[in-house]
Amino acid sequence: MSKDVRIQIALDNWNDYVATLAAMPDKKLAEKLDTIYLQSEIAVQKRMTESIELLEIWRAQIIEARILKAENNIPDAPNEIELAIADIETMVVRAEERKEIIEEAFSTKSHKAKIKEDNSNQTSLF
Repeated sequence: MSKDVRIQIALDNWNDYVATLAAMPDKKLAEKLDTIYLQSEIAVQKRMTESIELLEIWRAQIIEARILKAENNIPDAPNEIELAIADIETMVVRAEERKEIIEEAFSTKSHKAKIKEDNSNQTSLF
């Protein structure tokens, strides 16, 4: 993919990228800015004008995302691991609830069976 195409894609999808970036933790956004700064220094040294332009677009998007995040108190989006852990915790809780229901049902049945057994013993005495 040529740099011109990447620049156009970055510009066309500006709002989507900013929204996605705004959901990232601020620490990660700061790291991205540091990386872009280092990449920009290399691009300037090698006179890679299209790369410089693309990196400047990305830098502006990250800065806009950090401002948007701060002004609107946008929470960090959970990462996939956090989502998977939450799903597992939910399944464990549901399994424990089911186990309790089943144990309660069996204890109720055994209690009723015991009552019937006691009643049948009482009638046999007469």
